[in-house]
Amino acid sequence: MGSLSQIDFKLLLCLNSLLEHRNVSRAADQMQMSQPAMSRALGKLRELFNDPLFVRTSHGMEPTARAQALANPLQATLDQLSSLLISEDFSPTLSQRNFKLHMSSYGSQAYLGDIAAAFYQQAPSAQLEVINIQEKSLIQHSAQSIDLAITSQQTLVPDYFHQLYLGDEQMCCFMNNKHPLSNTKLDIDGYLAYPHVVISLGGGPSMPVDEHLTLLGKSRQIGLRTPHFISALEVVSKTQMLLNTTPLVPAKFIKQFALACQAIPFKMPVNRYYLNWPATLHKDPGHQWLRALCAQVIRKSIAGQISGHS
Repeated sequence: MGSLSQIDFKLLLCLNSLLEHRNVSRAADQMQMSQPAMSRALGKLRELFNDPLFVRTSHGMEPTARAQALANPLQATLDQLSSLLISEDFSPTLSQRNFKLHMSSYGSQAYLGDIAAAFYQQAPSAQLEVINIQEKSLIQHSAQSIDLAITSQQTLVPDYFHQLYLGDEQMCCFMNNKHPLSNTKLDIDGYLAYPHVVISLGGGPSMPVDEHLTLLGKSRQIGLRTPHFISALEVVSKTQMLLNTTPLVPAKFIKQFALACQAIPFKMPVNRYYLNWPATLHKDPGHQWLRALCAQVIRKSIAGQISGHS
Protein backbone atom coordinates (compact mmCIF):
# COMPACT_ATOMS: atom_id res chain seq x y z
CA MET A 1 0.00 0.00 0.00
CA GLY A 2 1.30 3.46 -0.91
CA SER A 3 1.74 6.53 1.27
CA LEU A 4 -1.18 8.77 2.28
CA SER A 5 -0.12 11.38 -0.29
CA GLN A 6 -0.79 8.84 -3.05
CA ILE A 7 -4.34 7.97 -1.91
CA ASP A 8 -7.33 9.47 -3.71
CA PHE A 9 -9.78 10.32 -0.92
CA LYS A 10 -12.75 9.64 -3.21
CA LEU A 11 -11.61 6.02 -3.52
CA LEU A 12 -12.21 5.59 0.21
CA LEU A 13 -15.71 7.00 -0.20
CA CYS A 14 -16.28 4.52 -3.02
CA LEU A 15 -15.07 1.66 -0.84
CA ASN A 16 -17.39 2.73 1.97
CA SER A 17 -20.34 2.82 -0.43
CA LEU A 18 -19.44 -0.60 -1.87
CA LEU A 19 -19.25 -2.03 1.66
CA GLU A 20 -22.67 -0.60 2.43
CA HIS A 21 -24.47 -1.68 -0.75
CA ARG A 22 -22.40 -4.67 -1.96
CA ASN A 23 -23.56 -3.73 -5.43
CA VAL A 24 -21.63 -1.68 -8.00
CA SER A 25 -24.73 -0.06 -9.53
CA ARG A 26 -26.24 1.06 -6.21
CA ALA A 27 -22.87 2.28 -4.94
CA ALA A 28 -22.41 4.26 -8.16
CA ASP A 29 -25.85 5.83 -7.73
CA GLN A 30 -25.05 6.88 -4.17
CA MET A 31 -21.75 8.42 -5.28
CA GLN A 32 -23.40 10.02 -8.34
CA MET A 33 -21.00 8.17 -10.63
CA SER A 34 -21.50 5.97 -13.66
CA GLN A 35 -21.28 2.21 -13.17
CA PRO A 36 -18.09 1.94 -15.29
CA ALA A 37 -16.48 4.68 -13.17
CA MET A 38 -17.33 2.78 -9.99
CA SER A 39 -15.91 -0.41 -11.53
CA ARG A 40 -12.67 1.44 -12.31
CA ALA A 41 -12.59 2.75 -8.75
CA LEU A 42 -12.95 -0.81 -7.46
CA GLY A 43 -10.03 -1.84 -9.67
CA LYS A 44 -7.86 0.91 -8.18
CA LEU A 45 -8.92 -0.09 -4.66
CA ARG A 46 -7.88 -3.67 -5.36
CA GLU A 47 -4.46 -2.45 -6.45
CA LEU A 48 -4.21 -0.12 -3.46
CA PHE A 49 -4.97 -2.82 -0.89
CA ASN A 50 -3.51 -5.72 -2.89
CA ASP A 51 -6.70 -7.69 -2.29
CA PRO A 52 -9.82 -8.57 -4.35
CA LEU A 53 -11.95 -6.86 -1.65
CA PHE A 54 -15.18 -8.29 -3.15
CA VAL A 55 -15.95 -11.61 -4.83
CA ARG A 56 -19.04 -12.52 -6.80
CA THR A 57 -21.21 -15.29 -5.34
CA SER A 58 -24.72 -16.60 -5.96
CA HIS A 59 -25.87 -14.06 -3.36
CA GLY A 60 -24.16 -11.10 -5.03
CA MET A 61 -20.91 -9.35 -4.10
CA GLU A 62 -19.42 -10.57 -0.82
CA PRO A 63 -16.58 -8.69 0.94
CA THR A 64 -13.33 -10.53 1.56
CA ALA A 65 -11.87 -10.83 5.05
CA ARG A 66 -9.63 -7.85 4.27
CA ALA A 67 -12.61 -5.71 3.22
CA GLN A 68 -14.55 -6.70 6.33
CA ALA A 69 -11.60 -5.73 8.51
CA LEU A 70 -11.49 -2.31 6.80
CA ALA A 71 -15.21 -1.55 7.24
CA ASN A 72 -15.35 -0.23 10.82
CA PRO A 73 -12.10 1.78 10.87
CA LEU A 74 -12.95 3.23 7.45
CA GLN A 75 -16.39 4.36 8.65
CA ALA A 76 -14.91 5.87 11.81
CA THR A 77 -12.29 7.76 9.78
CA LEU A 78 -14.87 9.13 7.35
CA ASP A 79 -17.14 10.20 10.22
CA GLN A 80 -14.26 12.10 11.84
CA LEU A 81 -13.38 13.80 8.57
CA SER A 82 -17.03 14.73 8.01
CA SER A 83 -17.21 16.35 11.43
CA LEU A 84 -14.34 18.66 10.45
CA LEU A 85 -16.43 20.04 7.60
CA ILE A 86 -19.59 20.74 9.58
CA SER A 87 -20.22 24.44 10.04
CA GLU A 88 -20.85 25.63 13.58
CA ASP A 89 -23.64 27.86 12.32
CA PHE A 90 -26.81 26.70 10.57
CA SER A 91 -29.39 28.92 8.94
CA PRO A 92 -32.44 27.02 7.62
CA THR A 93 -33.41 29.86 5.31
CA LEU A 94 -29.99 29.79 3.60
CA SER A 95 -29.22 26.06 3.77
CA GLN A 96 -28.97 23.94 0.61
CA ARG A 97 -28.19 20.80 2.59
CA ASN A 98 -29.66 17.40 1.69
CA PHE A 99 -31.17 15.60 4.70
CA LYS A 100 -31.96 11.86 4.62
CA LEU A 101 -35.02 10.71 6.55
CA HIS A 102 -35.74 6.99 6.99
CA MET A 103 -39.33 6.01 7.72
CA SER A 104 -41.81 3.20 7.06
CA SER A 105 -44.70 3.31 4.62
CA TYR A 106 -46.97 4.01 7.60
CA GLY A 107 -44.70 6.79 8.84
CA SER A 108 -44.69 8.44 5.42
CA GLN A 109 -48.47 8.42 5.21
CA ALA A 110 -48.87 9.58 8.82
CA TYR A 111 -46.27 12.33 9.12
CA LEU A 112 -44.49 13.19 5.87
CA GLY A 113 -46.97 15.76 4.57
CA ASP A 114 -46.79 17.86 7.73
CA ILE A 115 -43.01 17.38 8.05
CA ALA A 116 -42.46 18.51 4.45
CA ALA A 117 -44.72 21.55 4.91
CA ALA A 118 -42.79 22.71 7.99
CA PHE A 119 -39.43 21.79 6.42
CA TYR A 120 -39.85 23.83 3.23
CA GLN A 121 -41.47 26.73 5.03
CA GLN A 122 -38.32 27.11 7.12
CA ALA A 123 -35.69 25.84 4.66
CA PRO A 124 -36.93 26.55 1.11
CA SER A 125 -33.58 25.74 -0.57
CA ALA A 126 -32.76 22.58 1.39
CA GLN A 127 -33.61 19.05 0.25
CA LEU A 128 -35.36 16.22 2.07
CA GLU A 129 -34.70 12.68 0.83
CA VAL A 130 -37.12 10.09 2.24
CA ILE A 131 -35.94 6.48 2.29
CA ASN A 132 -38.41 3.68 2.98
CA ILE A 133 -37.61 1.37 5.89
CA GLN A 134 -38.29 -2.15 4.61
CA GLU A 135 -36.91 -4.19 7.48
CA LYS A 136 -37.15 -4.45 11.25
CA SER A 137 -33.51 -3.56 11.84
CA LEU A 138 -31.30 -0.59 11.00
CA ILE A 139 -28.20 -2.23 12.46
CA GLN A 140 -26.80 -3.14 9.03
CA HIS A 141 -26.91 0.51 7.91
CA SER A 142 -23.85 2.71 8.33
CA ALA A 143 -24.08 5.99 10.21
CA GLN A 144 -23.24 7.75 6.95
CA SER A 145 -26.39 6.45 5.25
CA ILE A 146 -28.89 7.70 7.86
CA ASP A 147 -29.46 11.23 9.13
CA LEU A 148 -32.67 10.53 11.01
CA ALA A 149 -34.99 7.53 11.31
CA ILE A 150 -38.57 7.41 12.58
CA THR A 151 -39.25 3.98 14.06
CA SER A 152 -41.40 2.09 16.53
CA GLN A 153 -40.08 0.05 19.45
CA GLN A 154 -40.15 -3.02 17.18
CA THR A 155 -37.26 -1.74 15.02
CA LEU A 156 -33.73 -2.59 16.12
CA VAL A 157 -31.29 0.33 15.94
CA PRO A 158 -27.49 0.42 16.42
CA ASP A 159 -26.19 0.90 19.97
CA TYR A 160 -24.38 4.09 19.00
CA PHE A 161 -27.60 5.81 17.89
CA HIS A 162 -29.32 8.43 20.03
CA GLN A 163 -33.06 8.08 20.57
CA LEU A 164 -35.90 10.50 21.37
CA TYR A 165 -39.34 9.30 22.50
CA LEU A 166 -42.21 10.82 20.49
CA GLY A 167 -45.45 9.28 21.73
CA ASP A 168 -47.72 6.24 21.73
CA GLU A 169 -50.56 4.95 19.56
CA GLN A 170 -52.98 2.17 20.49
CA MET A 171 -53.58 -0.67 18.02
CA CYS A 172 -57.08 -1.03 16.52
CA CYS A 173 -58.77 -3.50 14.18
CA PHE A 174 -59.97 -2.10 10.84
CA MET A 175 -62.46 -3.65 8.40
CA ASN A 176 -64.77 -2.44 5.65
CA ASN A 177 -67.88 -0.70 6.97
CA LYS A 178 -70.19 -3.40 5.59
CA HIS A 179 -68.29 -6.20 7.30
CA PRO A 180 -70.42 -8.51 9.49
CA LEU A 181 -68.35 -7.40 12.50
CA SER A 182 -68.52 -3.66 11.84
CA ASN A 183 -71.61 -2.93 13.97
CA THR A 184 -71.12 -5.36 16.85
CA LYS A 185 -68.66 -5.44 19.72
CA LEU A 186 -65.68 -7.42 18.49
CA ASP A 187 -64.92 -10.57 20.50
CA ILE A 188 -62.06 -13.02 20.16
CA ASP A 189 -64.12 -15.56 18.19
CA GLY A 190 -65.15 -12.98 15.61
CA TYR A 191 -61.62 -11.61 15.47
CA LEU A 192 -60.24 -15.05 14.60
CA ALA A 193 -63.05 -16.01 12.21
CA TYR A 194 -61.70 -13.90 9.32
CA PRO A 195 -58.30 -13.76 7.59
CA HIS A 196 -55.99 -10.84 8.34
CA VAL A 197 -53.88 -8.47 6.27
CA VAL A 198 -50.38 -7.98 7.67
CA ILE A 199 -48.18 -4.99 6.85
CA SER A 200 -44.77 -6.63 6.94
CA LEU A 201 -41.33 -5.00 7.11
CA GLY A 202 -39.57 -8.35 7.02
CA GLY A 203 -37.78 -9.97 9.92
CA GLY A 204 -39.88 -13.13 10.14
CA PRO A 205 -43.55 -14.12 10.07
CA SER A 206 -44.34 -13.38 13.73
CA MET A 207 -45.93 -10.05 14.64
CA PRO A 208 -46.61 -8.67 18.15
CA VAL A 209 -50.31 -9.54 17.85
CA ASP A 210 -49.39 -13.16 17.04
CA GLU A 211 -47.14 -13.34 20.07
CA HIS A 212 -50.04 -12.23 22.29
CA LEU A 213 -52.41 -14.69 20.65
CA THR A 214 -49.90 -17.47 21.32
CA LEU A 215 -50.01 -16.58 25.02
CA LEU A 216 -53.79 -17.06 24.82
CA GLY A 217 -53.31 -20.42 23.10
CA LYS A 218 -54.77 -19.11 19.85
CA SER A 219 -53.66 -18.14 16.34
CA ARG A 220 -55.08 -16.20 13.40
CA GLN A 221 -55.16 -16.84 9.65
CA ILE A 222 -52.96 -14.54 7.56
CA GLY A 223 -54.60 -13.88 4.21
CA LEU A 224 -52.17 -11.32 2.79
CA ARG A 225 -48.78 -9.81 3.56
CA THR A 226 -47.70 -6.52 2.01
CA PRO A 227 -45.18 -3.77 2.82
CA HIS A 228 -47.53 -1.14 1.36
CA PHE A 229 -49.91 0.54 3.78
CA ILE A 230 -52.38 2.10 1.34
CA SER A 231 -52.62 -1.17 -0.60
CA ALA A 232 -53.49 -2.91 2.66
CA LEU A 233 -56.32 -0.44 3.31
CA GLU A 234 -57.67 -0.98 -0.21
CA VAL A 235 -57.62 -4.76 0.22
CA VAL A 236 -59.52 -4.44 3.51
CA SER A 237 -62.10 -2.18 1.84
CA LYS A 238 -62.77 -4.78 -0.89
CA THR A 239 -62.68 -8.01 1.17
CA GLN A 240 -63.73 -9.33 4.56
CA MET A 241 -60.13 -9.35 5.78
CA LEU A 242 -59.16 -7.53 8.98
CA LEU A 243 -56.20 -5.21 9.57
CA ASN A 244 -54.52 -4.46 12.90
CA THR A 245 -52.82 -1.09 12.96
CA THR A 246 -52.64 2.20 14.78
CA PRO A 247 -55.39 4.64 13.70
CA LEU A 248 -53.57 7.80 12.58
CA VAL A 249 -53.27 6.87 8.89
CA PRO A 250 -56.51 4.88 8.46
CA ALA A 251 -58.44 7.79 9.99
CA LYS A 252 -57.37 9.88 6.97
CA PHE A 253 -58.87 7.31 4.58
CA ILE A 254 -61.99 6.11 6.43
CA LYS A 255 -64.34 7.76 3.91
CA GLN A 256 -62.25 6.98 0.82
CA PHE A 257 -62.00 3.26 1.63
CA ALA A 258 -65.29 2.95 3.59
CA LEU A 259 -63.60 1.62 6.73
CA ALA A 260 -64.83 0.83 10.22
CA CYS A 261 -62.74 0.55 13.39
CA GLN A 262 -63.14 -1.77 16.38
CA ALA A 263 -61.15 -2.23 19.57
CA ILE A 264 -58.96 -5.35 19.53
CA PRO A 265 -60.64 -7.87 21.88
CA PHE A 266 -57.56 -8.51 24.04
CA LYS A 267 -54.99 -6.29 25.67
CA MET A 268 -52.18 -5.15 23.40
CA PRO A 269 -49.25 -2.87 24.29
CA VAL A 270 -49.15 0.52 22.62
CA ASN A 271 -46.95 1.27 19.63
CA ARG A 272 -44.21 3.57 20.86
CA TYR A 273 -42.48 5.88 18.36
CA TYR A 274 -38.94 7.28 18.38
CA LEU A 275 -36.55 9.48 16.47
CA ASN A 276 -33.14 7.82 15.99
CA TRP A 277 -29.87 9.35 14.79
CA PRO A 278 -26.15 8.47 14.78
CA ALA A 279 -23.89 9.86 17.51
CA THR A 280 -21.78 11.54 14.83
CA LEU A 281 -24.63 13.98 14.13
CA HIS A 282 -25.74 14.59 17.70
CA LYS A 283 -24.19 18.06 18.00
CA ASP A 284 -24.55 19.06 14.35
CA PRO A 285 -26.62 22.33 14.32
CA GLY A 286 -28.43 21.44 11.11
CA HIS A 287 -29.37 18.05 12.43
CA GLN A 288 -30.54 19.54 15.73
CA TRP A 289 -32.88 21.77 13.72
CA LEU A 290 -34.23 18.83 11.68
CA ARG A 291 -34.95 16.57 14.62
CA ALA A 292 -36.60 19.39 16.60
CA LEU A 293 -38.85 20.06 13.60
CA CYS A 294 -39.74 16.37 13.15
CA ALA A 295 -40.35 15.86 16.87
CA GLN A 296 -42.70 18.83 17.03
CA VAL A 297 -44.69 17.73 13.97
CA ILE A 298 -45.00 14.07 15.02
CA ARG A 299 -45.92 14.82 18.63
CA LYS A 300 -48.61 17.22 17.43
CA SER A 301 -50.00 14.58 15.04
CA ILE A 302 -50.09 11.90 17.74
CA ALA A 303 -51.66 14.27 20.27
CA GLY A 304 -54.32 15.30 17.75
CA GLN A 305 -55.14 11.68 16.96
CA ILE A 306 -55.45 10.83 20.66
CA SER A 307 -57.75 13.79 21.40
CA GLY A 308 -59.81 12.98 18.31
CA HIS A 309 -60.46 9.43 19.55
CA SER A 310 -60.82 10.10 23.28
